[in-house]
Amino acid sequence: MTVPIELIGLTKAYGRRRGIVDVGVEVREGEVFGFLGPNGAGKTTTIRCLTGVVRPTSGRALVFGLDAWRDAVAVHRRMASVGSDPGYLGELNAADLLDHLGRLRGLARGCWRTVAERLELDPSVQLKKLSRGNRQKVAVVDVFMGDEALLVMDEPSSGLDPLMQREFLGLVAEARSLGRTVFLSSHNLVEVERACDRVGIVRDGRLREVVSVATLLESHARSVNLVLEAPAPAGTFDLPNVRVLAATDREVHLEVRGDVNPLVGRIAGLRLVDVAITTPDIEDVFLSHYDDRDAGADG
Repeated sequence: MTVPIELIGLTKAYGRRRGIVDVGVEVREGEVFGFLGPNGAGKTTTIRCLTGVVRPTSGRALVFGLDAWRDAVAVHRRMASVGSDPGYLGELNAADLLDHLGRLRGLARGCWRTVAERLELDPSVQLKKLSRGNRQKVAVVDVFMGDEALLVMDEPSSGLDPLMQREFLGLVAEARSLGRTVFLSSHNLVEVERACDRVGIVRDGRLREVVSVATLLESHARSVNLVLEAPAPAGTFDLPNVRVLAATDREVHLEVRGDVNPLVGRIAGLRLVDVAITTPDIEDVFLSHYDDRDAGADG
């Protein structure tokens, strides 16, 4: 069976400027694959090679066995994609643009309406008058309004409010349930954790690791802050993946690695005034995940 995506030694150089170097990964049919990294890591360059927008310096990007650059027309018959911060013809309204894009893909007029309603997109407004978030909604509608087997998205939820981000994740889950393959780049760790089966971690233009989401969750710590009405019973926080960083009678600051559910079970019986669970910034995750091994390699 031909895999949806196969990147083989994919390299793109922009003169003296680094792009991506020797990126290699295979994305399985029916999975949601996250391409995770800080801004400037090489995510967009990889997607531009994958969608046939730019020609690799060396290596290959294969989509269903077809070369993404040489066979771009055939590739795009089986792929729906959106780049980061897409630009549109501002004089059109969203309805006219989506109908036009749909016709190019052989889709029925108005096929976009169900997805647009879910994202609360007003299709009558001219694109030039839309906010950043609403322009992004148009891009998301464009990707999901068809039935292509492969969806490729670069920072697709950027600019969406939390409610619409949740709706976006629902669309991704539904695509996976239908056997479609999703490749999405992000620097939003929480989004990747909720949406993806596996994650490729990219830094400084190189694919450093491909891991399951479960493994990724185990690699970083969450901060949990509790405010209690009364002191917690002795031993409440004695769990293998929990460390008490600071505590008073009424306030407890914890570090949790991996699954938070055992801790949630423990605190469910406490009388809580407030609870806050914070996921670390993506930059902190990368620094903690790589600094030691990178230092050893460079040394």
